[in-house]
Amino acid sequence: MRKQPGRKAFVILSDGVDVRSKTTIVTAIEFAQRADTIIYSILFNKWPLIAYYPSVLPLREIYDARGRRAMQRLARETGGAYFQVSKSNSIEKIYATIEEQLRNQYSIGYVPERKGAGGRYRQIRLTTRQSGLMVQTRAGYYAE
Repeated sequence: MRKQPGRKAFVILSDGVDVRSKTTIVTAIEFAQRADTIIYSILFNKWPLIAYYPSVLPLREIYDARGRRAMQRLARETGGAYFQVSKSNSIEKIYATIEEQLRNQYSIGYVPERKGAGGRYRQIRLTTRQSGLMVQTRAGYYAE
């Protein structure tokens, strides 16, 4: 997505479980960060076979936890948000929230004091002086 002009957001609807990827989650996050792309991850993990096959319940819990951690990490490390589909949090509600967040974002830039860190990852932390404000940002960036 690096070649796409303007702001970039990527929405993933998945159970979060990696079965046969050729790329690691670390590489996927790095590519998103280098392309300045925010990832919004939506966990959707409905398993209808549980009623028929209760023996798969322990395996499902392992997969659910692994998928949830992966989806949370993708969102957190790119400055996006994580959502989980449930009865009280429908997919329509989640997409409306993402749309609202994208409409109400501000982009802040700065020039680092130290130069010459080309290609290296630099961590950032953004806080506010005024309480009650929400700050949502990625954990860092790759210096050019």
